[in-house]
Amino acid sequence: MNSIVVFLPGNIAGKFGADLKASYLLNMPYIIFPLLGAYRFLQSRKPVNIPKEQLKLRQNKSIFQRPFDLVMVIYLVLSCAFSLLRMLAAMDSPIPFAQTYVKFYEPYLLDPVIYPKLQMLVYWFYFTPYRLCAIYGLLYPGCEWMSDWALIHAGAAIQGQFSHIGSSLHSRTPYILRVPINTRPTFWVINLGLLVFPQLLAWRCLTKPAFFVKQSNKPKTN
Repeated sequence: MNSIVVFLPGNIAGKFGADLKASYLLNMPYIIFPLLGAYRFLQSRKPVNIPKEQLKLRQNKSIFQRPFDLVMVIYLVLSCAFSLLRMLAAMDSPIPFAQTYVKFYEPYLLDPVIYPKLQMLVYWFYFTPYRLCAIYGLLYPGCEWMSDWALIHAGAAIQGQFSHIGSSLHSRTPYILRVPINTRPTFWVINLGLLVFPQLLAWRCLTKPAFFVKQSNKPKTN
């Protein structure tokens, strides 16, 4: 879905928008079937059964007693700030740090094909609200939606980052829009981090879901 959200509007709003053909409508199944697949996936998820004693043990720990979760919270906070920076850079904001970033680190954000601009807008307007919710879910127990949405976010992040990294370095991207040689190590660290950490968060939520299970307060009946 991430690719379609960027690809379809990009075809219309980009520099090739005037050349669209009727075959553009062939992309519609790529919207419908992923939505149906996501709906069926979310509906088919079975509840996690964990002993109540284990739930209390896991959920009574603060964030500072869960170092992996603390790292994930730090990542989510930094990624929100970085999404703002890249959104401003993609919109060619006159703010100095945005201009510095787009000039020396990711000039591809200003490519007239508009795909990178849309990808940064998706990161800001869709990924950032999820990340803020995920921070809440890692701080407070019982957020049962964490596992499902962490997996969806991981899939969208790996697709978006794979396309963005490849396009930023591709030989067919105009040379002046490619990542400068001297800043490529920083580019790789940032973009691989934005690719890998969502996978780690999904892995954590799916393999150790006790913190996210909602405890039932219903009394037992004989």
